[in-house]
Amino acid sequence: MSHATSRSDLPDLGAQLLALLGKLPEEVRPRLLGRLEEAAADRYRAWAAETADRELARGLDACADREQAIAATVAQLFPERPEDKTAIEHILPGIIDGYRATLAARMLDDQFAMQAAAERRGAATWRAMAQRESEPARRERLLHCAKLEEDSAELLERTIAHAGKRSG
Repeated sequence: MSHATSRSDLPDLGAQLLALLGKLPEEVRPRLLGRLEEAAADRYRAWAAETADRELARGLDACADREQAIAATVAQLFPERPEDKTAIEHILPGIIDGYRATLAARMLDDQFAMQAAAERRGAATWRAMAQRESEPARRERLLHCAKLEEDSAELLERTIAHAGKRSG
């Protein structure tokens, strides 16, 4: 893991999210996480649109595609029930606004480091869900989500490392 993603001076978005998830019933949490994957896809697309580096933009767009794939998988595995929608809609905007505000206050490499750490925590979350899953096909799909999260984390970590080599 890149040094930048383990810096203790950066907020741990994943830990903050876990505290908020604790306020929801366990069966609602995957659906909320799926909706947050969609928000992360939007953030990746914004980063891609903001960079002049076309290779990086393609990589960030690929991250967005992975986030959308995770969200679609979660929607299929954990269909949203009408009674859950209210709980999710109540908490979702605050989480997204807090995420955006936290990132906006940081330099881009710090934003990438925080997002990479969140991707790693997301991968661990999908793996934990997979371990509790008794149906092999569902377990494999959750493990695939974990892999997609790790792929995005790796791209961000490589980008940070590459930027450090250019400036160092």
